[in-house]
Amino acid sequence: MPNYLSNSRPNFKPGKIACGSIPCYQFKGSLKSELASGRIDRKSAVRLLDAMLTIREFEEMIVKLRSGAYTPLSTFNYRGPTHLSIGQEASSAGACSAILPMDFITSTHRGHGDSIAKVFFSIAAMTAEQLRARVPKFEGSSGEALLEAAMEDHIFRTAAELFGKEDGYCKGRGGGMHIADFSLNHLGANAIVGGGVPIATGASMACRYMRNDRLVCCFAGDGAYANGVVLESLNWAAQGQFSNKMAKKPFGLPIIFIILNNHYGMTGRAEDEVAGVRRLARRAAGFDDGNMHAEVVNGMDALATRDAVLRAAEGCRAGRGPFLLEFDTYRYYGHSLTDPRSEYRTKEEEAAWKDMDPIAAFSRQLLDAKILTQKTLAALEAKVRDRNARAAVRAAASPDPDPGDVIRYMYADTACSEVPPEHAKVEIVRELPKITRVNGELTYKDAIKEALVGEMLRDNRVIHYGEDVADYGGAFKVTKNLLEAFGRDRVFNTPISEAAICGTAVGAAMAGLRPVVELMYMDFTLMASDQISNQAAKWHYMSGANVEVSLVIRASVGGGKGYGGQHSQSLESIFCHIPGMYVVYPCTPADAKGLLKTSIRDNNPIMFVESQLLYGLKGPVPEGEFLIPLGLADVKREGSDLTIVSWGPAVHDALKAAEALQKDRGASVEVIDLRSLVPLDEETILRSVRKTGRCVVASQSVNIGSFTGEIVSAIVEKTFDDLDAPVLRVGAKNGIAPQSHILEAAFLPNANDIAQAALKLL
Repeated sequence: MPNYLSNSRPNFKPGKIACGSIPCYQFKGSLKSELASGRIDRKSAVRLLDAMLTIREFEEMIVKLRSGAYTPLSTFNYRGPTHLSIGQEASSAGACSAILPMDFITSTHRGHGDSIAKVFFSIAAMTAEQLRARVPKFEGSSGEALLEAAMEDHIFRTAAELFGKEDGYCKGRGGGMHIADFSLNHLGANAIVGGGVPIATGASMACRYMRNDRLVCCFAGDGAYANGVVLESLNWAAQGQFSNKMAKKPFGLPIIFIILNNHYGMTGRAEDEVAGVRRLARRAAGFDDGNMHAEVVNGMDALATRDAVLRAAEGCRAGRGPFLLEFDTYRYYGHSLTDPRSEYRTKEEEAAWKDMDPIAAFSRQLLDAKILTQKTLAALEAKVRDRNARAAVRAAASPDPDPGDVIRYMYADTACSEVPPEHAKVEIVRELPKITRVNGELTYKDAIKEALVGEMLRDNRVIHYGEDVADYGGAFKVTKNLLEAFGRDRVFNTPISEAAICGTAVGAAMAGLRPVVELMYMDFTLMASDQISNQAAKWHYMSGANVEVSLVIRASVGGGKGYGGQHSQSLESIFCHIPGMYVVYPCTPADAKGLLKTSIRDNNPIMFVESQLLYGLKGPVPEGEFLIPLGLADVKREGSDLTIVSWGPAVHDALKAAEALQKDRGASVEVIDLRSLVPLDEETILRSVRKTGRCVVASQSVNIGSFTGEIVSAIVEKTFDDLDAPVLRVGAKNGIAPQSHILEAAFLPNANDIAQAALKLL
C-alpha cells in the first residue's frame, strides 16, 4: 500500500513551469496506406462507411419526419427530440470502430450517432450464436443475412426508443436524449450537458479496480468543457494516486475523453466567445503534467479519428490513461430543428465545412482504392436506406407502453442477497479495525464502521471514498483504520468535488461496483444535486430497468453544533421529493448498523443520513450479521393517547417529550421512528393514529417544505374519521441556522416544543 505521508519541503528557487505542447492533426494517412499497413482491411473499411451512412440516413429521417416528408411514414406524428449530429459521423463511427465490444461509452443529448455506432460495431464483432441470441425470431441460418437482421433490429430498437415505444432500447422511458444499450456497455446518452462525464470517469475507475482490460470512451461536446463537473472529472481522472509511481502496479484510469468540438454549444462558440482558449485540448494542461496525452484530431476524417482512438485505447490498456482527444468537427444543423442558424452562422462557413463532408470524402477513398465501384456504392446506400426505412416503419407500428405502467421501473426490486464467488474473495492488507463493545454497546459511529467493515469483508465490489476518509479516517473518524484493512484501491481520499464524488459513484455502480461514498456535510449535497437527482435517481427508470445503480451516499447533518447556515442543514426532505432515490435516517446505533448493511446490499441509490449529534450516542448493537429492512418503521414506545412520528435526532426528543407527558399528565404517548422516509412505512403510522386519534409529526428540518407535511397529508387523507384533533407539525424555524449557540437552541426544535404541541391536542 503506497505511503502518502507528506514529504513536502519549502523550495522557492526561481524557475518556470513547462506545459508542453499538444499535437494537432498528426494523421497523414489514407485508406490506401492504412490498408497497406494492415491497420484496416477491406471489409472493415466498407463497414465503417456503412456505419456513417446508417447514422446520416437515420438522422435525416428525423428531419423529414418533422415536416411529413419521410415517405415511408408520411402520416406519423413524431414528437421526440431533434438534437442532430449530422456532419459528425466520422467522429462517432471512427471512434467506436477502434474500441472493443466489451468497452464502455457514454454519450450526449446529441448522441444518436454515438449510440448507433457503438452497437453497430459491437454487433459486427458477434459470433453467429450471439447474433441469434440477439434476434431469436430471425428465421435465417447464418452469415450476412443474420448479421443484417441484427443490424436492422438495432435500428428498429433505436427508432422505437425515439418514438417512445415499449420495444425501444429503454422501453420508451428515456427517449433519444437518454438512449442506451446497457447489454453492449453503452452507459447512456445524457440530456444534462456534461452530465455523463463523471459517470464515464467512475466507470473507468471500476475498470481499473477490477483490472478487466476494459476502457471507457466518453463523448461530450465543446459546451460541456466549461461545465464544473466536467472539469472536476478531468481532475479526478488525473489524480496521482491512480498512477502513482509508489504504487505496486501503477495504472491510470482507462478513459478516453473525446471532445466533440462542433464549434457551437447551443449557439455560442467556445472559440473567441465563451472560452479563453482557442483549443479545448488545452484544458488538459490544467490537470495533468503530461497533458493527458492530449491531441487535436480532424473529426471530419473517419480514419483520423479511428487512428487516434486506436492509439489511445492501446495506451489505456497499458495503464497510461487518461487520454483526451479533441475532435474538430461540425454539425450541419442548429441546436434543434427550431434553430435556423442564421443569427450566428454564415452560409459561407457552412459551405466550407460541407466541402469536407466525412461521408463523401471516405466514399471517394473507397472508390479510389477500388474497394467499391459507383454501382456497389449506390447499392450500399440503397441497402442502408431500405434497412432504416423497414426498421422505422416497424418501430412506428410497435406497441406503445401501457399508461398503467407510467411509474413502473422507478425503483429496483432486487438486492444482493448472494455474492458471486469471485467477489467474495477479500484481501486484508494489514489488520481489521478493532471495534470494542462495552456491555454490548457501541457508539453510533462505530456501528456505522462495523457495518462498513462487514460489507467490505462480504463483497469486494464494495468500495468507500470521500474527502479525507483514508489516512485521517474522515472528519468525524467514522472510517478510521479502514484504509489499513482494505488498502487504497478500496478506501481512498478524493478531491473536494462533491459532484464528482457522487457522479463517479453512479458510473462505478453501472460498471459493476457497489460504491459507498461520504459527503462530509449534508449541505454539500447541493453541490452534487445534479449527479444525485438527475443521474443516480433517474437511470433505473430512464433505462427501462436495464441498469441498477447500487450506491450509498453517506451524508452527515451538522445541526446543533453551532456550525452556521452552510454546515447545519437537515436536507433529507429535498431528496424525498426526487423519485428513484431512497432516503434512510437512523437514530440509534443498532439501526445505523442494520440499515447501512441493508442499504449497501440494496440495488437502489440511497441517501443515508447521519446526525453528527448522534455519533457519540451509545446503545446495544447485535454482533455479526444484522439487517433491518428498508421501509419498516420502529415503534420506539407504545401508547394509546397520542402518536408522535419522527426520525433522526428528533426521535430522542420525542421520547423525552413522551416521558414528560406521562409523568406530568399521565398521557400514554406512542413514538414512531420512521427510520426510512423513502420507502415509507405508512401502514405503521396509520395504524397508530387510528388507535390514538391524535398525532404530532416532528423533525429537525425547517418546517417549510419539510417531509413532515407529507406525513400529515397522508394521515389526514387516510384517517380523517379517526382523528380527534388536528395533526400538528414541529420542526426548525423557517429560517437559516445561526452560529450562535443561544440562537441555534431557539432555532432547532426540542423535547419541550414537541410536548407543548402534544398538550394542545390532549
